Amino acid sequence: MRPDLTRIADSYQNDIVQFAQKLIQTPSLSGQEQSVADLVQAEMEKLGYDQVWRDHIGNVIGLMKGTEGDRSLMLNSHMDHVDVGDAARWPHPPYGAAVADGFIWGRAACDGKGALAVQVYAPAMARKSGLPMPRTLYATATVLEERGGWGTAHLVKHIKSDYAVLGQASRNELRAGHRGRMELLVSFRGRSAHASNPSRGANPHFAMARFLSKLRELRMMSDAMLGHSTVAPTLVTTDQTSPNVTPGEIRLTLDWRNIPNESPQQVIAKVQKVLDDCADSGVTGSVEIQQTRLTTYLGHDEMHLIMHPGYYLPDDAPLVERARQILTGALEREVELAAWQFATDGGHLMAAGIPTVGFGPGEESFAHTNHDRVAVAQLRESAVGYLALLEQLR
Repeated sequence: MRPDLTRIADSYQNDIVQFAQKLIQTPSLSGQEQSVADLVQAEMEKLGYDQVWRDHIGNVIGLMKGTEGDRSLMLNSHMDHVDVGDAARWPHPPYGAAVADGFIWGRAACDGKGALAVQVYAPAMARKSGLPMPRTLYATATVLEERGGWGTAHLVKHIKSDYAVLGQASRNELRAGHRGRMELLVSFRGRSAHASNPSRGANPHFAMARFLSKLRELRMMSDAMLGHSTVAPTLVTTDQTSPNVTPGEIRLTLDWRNIPNESPQQVIAKVQKVLDDCADSGVTGSVEIQQTRLTTYLGHDEMHLIMHPGYYLPDDAPLVERARQILTGALEREVELAAWQFATDGGHLMAAGIPTVGFGPGEESFAHTNHDRVAVAQLRESAVGYLALLEQLR
């Protein structure tokens, strides 16, 4: 790696690791990010950002002024994480942030508190080391990414930048897009009955069984860069809690990952057709994008569609070409360009007209698992990459 940038990264290595550990040791489920937001704001203030503030839903924003006019760059990471599940099944305590075998272990180490730590430190490292920073920098730590990206969707209504770099797990390779995500709610409505005489009812279980069978055979759209759309049934609930009653309604959640040119309306129409083909006597079905009332840790709440837009920046887009060139030079290796498998807040940034690439430490396969971890060596390399981007991205 570039020797001068490596020396800077090495001088802050312990600080970045310790800050990442503090973040991981602080639980921050979606809507419960306040303690981590306090840590991020305090660290930005300690590091000498020109301005640090929170917006009214709880995103933390740090501003560091650049040297060349009003051009700007946003660094974007999120503070929330998914549930740990059964803590006993983790090789290390999920909130322990243990350092073992060259990794920091714990929930959100990979997705995405390791990247958040690097993004918070990189602007201060660059300034204190005397590196030129042509662009004004916004380092943003957002809420509710795991619940449809409400934090970033709100943020871009008030803060605009020329480019954005998203801190999500990419093995310190470059990412230029991903499929979208929609959380669909499929409802099967029948008629409840005593289980001793099921013929008096209209049991929606059988319509759901036919639906699931046909869903596996559904022809999905495809894209040369992003692959196929996919659908996965996840949660099932009924309107009953007693095992001796047939339900009147079953609700099935589908996780649909759509390529960018597949609209929500197309998806809903496709699922509704399958539902209609599975109609049963006395049972009807409907599908909609799941809505939920989200409440931030500051108490702001509203109804929100659980949906991340998909996007892809082509290989010859100016941001992609320049970022890849900068990272290849700084890291002294060929930097792979690919798409994420999972959805990110990049879709919201792109929808707001902000060209966005992703770069961050961590293996995508560790995200949302009980083997969540980030390599200390990748944190160091990521810091070098971010220093180069801040210095050279004009």
